[in-house]
Amino acid sequence: MQTFFEATANQKALANIGRQMMDFSENYTGLGKLKDEQLTELNELSHVGNMLTHYGAPFGTTFKSFSDADLQLIAQFMRGTLNTQTRLEA
Repeated sequence: MQTFFEATANQKALANIGRQMMDFSENYTGLGKLKDEQLTELNELSHVGNMLTHYGAPFGTTFKSFSDADLQLIAQFMRGTLNTQTRLEA
């Protein structure tokens, strides 16, 4: 008998959040005006977003895969309070 893996609704929701994080980072405008810590934030968004897209998949990420900083980054992104989300255009 074959067994097929189907992602749960929660896993699909987390994957969508991960894709939003990666898209935000990839499509960010004004990179030349950012400071190093802001560029680091965008890189972390891509990394953690990618982790979310693999959450719960066979051999994918688990809750233990995320550090406290990763979880805080996700929460801040969802609230819209990241430095790169709130900075004013010059």
